[in-house]
Amino acid sequence: MGLEAESEVRVGRESRHAHALLENRKLTLSGAFRKTLPAAELTDPRAVNHELLFEHDGLSYALFLPEGQAEKWLAKLTAEPPSLAQKLGVDSEHRALVYGHIEDAALNGALLNAVTTDPMRAALSIAVARTPADLNAALAGVTQHLPHAPVWIVYPRDAQSRLPESTVRSHMRALNFVASKSCAVSDTLTALRFSLRKPA
Repeated sequence: MGLEAESEVRVGRESRHAHALLENRKLTLSGAFRKTLPAAELTDPRAVNHELLFEHDGLSYALFLPEGQAEKWLAKLTAEPPSLAQKLGVDSEHRALVYGHIEDAALNGALLNAVTTDPMRAALSIAVARTPADLNAALAGVTQHLPHAPVWIVYPRDAQSRLPESTVRSHMRALNFVASKSCAVSDTLTALRFSLRKPA
């Protein structure tokens, strides 16, 4: 969930009104002053009175915020981004049934100590697929062992792959699953989370 406010923004010695939005690790200023600033590029962020102060590209910025908000914005701006394991919702207490072969280092690291072979101990499923055949095989296991829990479909990011997003979505719709979340896994893999559609 993002933070937003109507604000005066000072860049160097120039001040203008702007609508400020802080979400997805970036600060977006729109209105009289327009700029998108990735959080990772902001240096020396700090809160002083009602102002959020930082440097970017050699310029000093001051964002005037409502009373009591500067510290809240600073905390969100400087928060560490969630890990892949957190995005997937897995840990030693929330384990996953995994279908398919894990060859990706990022995914392998995220699932360390978070995998089970016992459906009774699993909170969700993760299906790793590179082809429609891989997906069909994984979904056979998912629907047999853990059909009512969320399932992540991990597939290639390359739109030219044999398993593009459109194919993943159509396969899941045919099984009465609906997408609820997306997640970048690595430079080569991405993922969509699905849940079984609730009866009308």
